[in-house]
Amino acid sequence: MPDLSPTQRDAIEALRQLIERSGLPARQFAERVLLRDERTVRRWLAGTSPIPSVVIRNLDRLTVRARGKRAPRD
Repeated sequence: MPDLSPTQRDAIEALRQLIERSGLPARQFAERVLLRDERTVRRWLAGTSPIPSVVIRNLDRLTVRARGKRAPRD
């Protein structure tokens, strides 16, 4: 994996966990939840393409919801 910022590393780990917890195949998670192409999400997971900040914010919200808490409002 390329040298990544702590934010990107954390986002990749959060994305992996959310995909796993969802019970969906990665392709379906990419398309249904993230509204992205599977190849884009694969590049994010590999660290070869940065995860956009708007997606990172949404991952944070999804992570909070997955834990059963309310997401903070902006």
